[in-house]
Amino acid sequence: MAPIRLALLGTGGRGQIYVDVMNRMEPGRAEWAAMVGRTPSTVANFCEENGLDVPQVIGTEKLAEMDDVDAVLVCTPDYAHREPAVACFEAAKHCLVEKPLATNAQDAAAICRAARESGRILHLGFVLRYDPLAMKLRDLVQGGAIGKPIAAIVHEAVGWFHGSTYMRRWNRFREMSGDMLLHKGCHTLDIINFILGAYPTRVAAMGGLDVFVPREDAAEYCHDCDLADECIYYTDQGEEYRRRFYETAGPQVLPEDYCVYNVDKDTTDNTQLIAQFDNGMRLSYTMTMVSPRGDRRIILIGTEGELRTDMHSYQIEYFPLPDKPKQIIEVEPPEGRGHQHHDLALLTHFLDRIERDEDPEAGIQDAWMSGAIAFAALESMETGEFVDIERF
Repeated sequence: MAPIRLALLGTGGRGQIYVDVMNRMEPGRAEWAAMVGRTPSTVANFCEENGLDVPQVIGTEKLAEMDDVDAVLVCTPDYAHREPAVACFEAAKHCLVEKPLATNAQDAAAICRAARESGRILHLGFVLRYDPLAMKLRDLVQGGAIGKPIAAIVHEAVGWFHGSTYMRRWNRFREMSGDMLLHKGCHTLDIINFILGAYPTRVAAMGGLDVFVPREDAAEYCHDCDLADECIYYTDQGEEYRRRFYETAGPQVLPEDYCVYNVDKDTTDNTQLIAQFDNGMRLSYTMTMVSPRGDRRIILIGTEGELRTDMHSYQIEYFPLPDKPKQIIEVEPPEGRGHQHHDLALLTHFLDRIERDEDPEAGIQDAWMSGAIAFAALESMETGEFVDIERF
């Protein structure tokens, strides 16, 4: 079988990850057919830095005209997925779109509609689906370990340091990120769908900005502030602080000097929602951004037992009924740092789906539902009402 010909659209930090993944992938699975961006110098520099001797294409329109590209990796910013994804589907190209699918329901629907009409694969960049612990939870739940699932309790505990970095980046604006509930929470909300093999049908939510609120005693910029000695978020705390920022937010991001309290923003920094699923289960989900350590704490309760994990220890506590001893299920952690294992598994699965000529419908529903619960929750925050969620 001939290699699948890939185009990379977006040569930023996420695009760099896919180049690194391709360098680790088995030869012959896929090959680069184009590097695509908006600025010739940026694309040229990216190719030079990575030793890539492939066509350099400026603009989605030129990419759509290429007949030697089978699939596109859409790595533009969150708010800029619709135009390139729709154009590529209309040009009959498969698309792996970075998460979240879009920052609003209208753009998400447009991408899903274009994918359905094209008959091509839509694959979303949800790396947590390839985490061994998430996969083990899915096997246990769908294998009947806890009987019929009736409730899930989830805490998206974003670490205090990680949470503060978002307040110095474009993510703090809903127009660009869709709110932190979507940008950060979509990973966890998606793996709940994945573990259950079910989709949400109804949601109610409350949320707000309660930590990073304006402070009269703080300045607009850290370098002008009298609270530098006592503020844990002060931006210029030396090389160790900057290194931690880079490792948390990505090497392409610099820590801005903005005060995390007084900088303009319209995102929430904490959210609570409840949701009903089409298999009868109910979810209670909380996201906070000031935890001592970042984690995803999950409890799954069924008619025949309970599973508890934190997705950090790679251990699952299993409490079978009736009154049986607790079992500790050890899960082998993935190899490599950070996303390394997950990113390779993600791209490999995308290529598998293309090679198998898989029915794209499941991917469309997964992509839509990954954001639909967040969009409905944000609407619920505004209206104070339950919001129904329809399949696409």
